[in-house]
Amino acid sequence: MNTSERTRNRSSAQSETDCAACPSNRRCWGEALPAETVHARREPPLERGARLLEQGSSAALYIVSSGCLVLRVSQPDGAQRVVGLRLPGELVGLESYAHGKQMYTAQAASPSTVCRLHLPALGEGATRGGLLERLLLKSAAQPDRASAPWAGLPAVERVAAFIENYSQRAHLPAREDPFKLPLTRADIGSYLGLAPETVVRALGHLSQAQRLAVRGRTVRLGGPTR
Repeated sequence: MNTSERTRNRSSAQSETDCAACPSNRRCWGEALPAETVHARREPPLERGARLLEQGSSAALYIVSSGCLVLRVSQPDGAQRVVGLRLPGELVGLESYAHGKQMYTAQAASPSTVCRLHLPALGEGATRGGLLERLLLKSAAQPDRASAPWAGLPAVERVAAFIENYSQRAHLPAREDPFKLPLTRADIGSYLGLAPETVVRALGHLSQAQRLAVRGRTVRLGGPTR
């Protein structure tokens, strides 16, 4: 290891903090963490459109603290398909530890913050057991570990189920409050397997039926936006 690598490693270690001391740890982990269980490094904020990970890059694991990241996979023809979202408290890059490389590109769909998790080497300390236990629970609860709630539904119901699912995962404060969807119509269509025009028509149908109201990217469940 050369001098510059040692300097970077020392800088990285010094910037890592105990998640138990972070005021956001309940939002990220669903409970107050015991001290010395998880260590992480807060990354610089991501502006909308900024990339956190590139498909095929080396393994790294993050947890979303705020915002929304969209996951894209490059197809053989060069096109990109949206395969998932990551919202506060969800892991990004977990699959990379099984495959040895990142399986997708992760891009900020809205201004976002993430923390890079420190994974100790085997035998590094007793805290590893607590960390792995929490990562296992997180992995089991990740939204893409189960069938999507819109699977098999017609287009209109597919879009409605997606918006409902997003509002639940984003932990929005009140169902009747307007919120902003971070994805474009094209990204929603790519995620749901629909053409962008079909998404637009579905949103119009749901609005006419007063199941939700749409103004640009602002949505309100159950009625007109205020």
